[in-house]
Amino acid sequence: MIEKKKMADNINVVADNVSVLFGKISGKDKLEIQRDKLQARIMELEIDVKRLETQLEKNKVNTREAVAAKQEAEEQLNAANIRMETFVHELETLKKETSQQVRFREIEVIPPLRMNDYLSQIRSLRSAHETLITAYVAAGRSISDLGDTAGMLEHIDEKSRHLLDRIDSSTGFVLFYDTSHMVCEVITPPLPVTSSMWRFGNAFEADQLETMVNRDMGVCILVVHAGESFVGIASNKNEFETQQVIRSSVKAKHTKGGFSQRRFERLRDEDIAHHVEKVQEAFKTVLAENTNGIDYIITGGDQQLARHVLTVLQQDIPVIEKTFEARIEKHNTGAILRNALSSHRYRL
Repeated sequence: MIEKKKMADNINVVADNVSVLFGKISGKDKLEIQRDKLQARIMELEIDVKRLETQLEKNKVNTREAVAAKQEAEEQLNAANIRMETFVHELETLKKETSQQVRFREIEVIPPLRMNDYLSQIRSLRSAHETLITAYVAAGRSISDLGDTAGMLEHIDEKSRHLLDRIDSSTGFVLFYDTSHMVCEVITPPLPVTSSMWRFGNAFEADQLETMVNRDMGVCILVVHAGESFVGIASNKNEFETQQVIRSSVKAKHTKGGFSQRRFERLRDEDIAHHVEKVQEAFKTVLAENTNGIDYIITGGDQQLARHVLTVLQQDIPVIEKTFEARIEKHNTGAILRNALSSHRYRL
């Protein structure tokens, strides 16, 4: 009985040992399986690393090529800019040389009393065919701004087109152009061209210009110089109805330099400012005395000073800035009126 019990105990011990042994073997297998998985993952990561290293190397190559391409593009751009600057300089030089070579054949001042004779002569011209071009160009516009100019511009020679671009008129201009080049000239009228137009014909269209130069209207002439100025109002081309000459003591310009010049110029500026104030007062007085109305204000002399004077203007009156000879003399103010209302003739 005792022997049987010992044998049973031994069998249980062996069974327990075998169970433990199999348990250990099972855990080892699990570790090996985990190890294999880790090794497989390591291989995957190594493959990814190699792939990324390859991609990185390609990116480095692409970056170097992009940098090289950028540098090449910048060099080409710099070279193009240099060529462009050279071309611009050559073009400006050519324009200057051309402007020096191409000049108006004549520039003439036509006083108001002579304009009707001029209009009569320009009207008398006739052509057997429609070869005479008339163009009215409003202030601030050019001949190429006119609608449908292709048919006209191709008949105007290059020299004349260049000269037309050089005309700087605050009132616009009127072109009389014969495609046979017997008549090629421009009139800048004393008052603004209000509407632009052009046409071919067997005679020149001068009616609009005649209306402009013969129309009676109220004008205020304002001529401003440092120390000597004039303001007057006229309703016709013959004489002023109201006028004033304004004179002040203004120091001449200093030429020696240094502190004394700065102080002198400051005193001169004060003199000029005082003179402008006097002109403003006279300007307001002349306007107040006018009862017929003013259609235009024509300014001459120092235009910057004239603009200062006009800051006191409270009415909406068109201003025409003109360059004309105007000696301010009390006994001959009619010359100021004639010069302000004169036309200019440019022969192309």
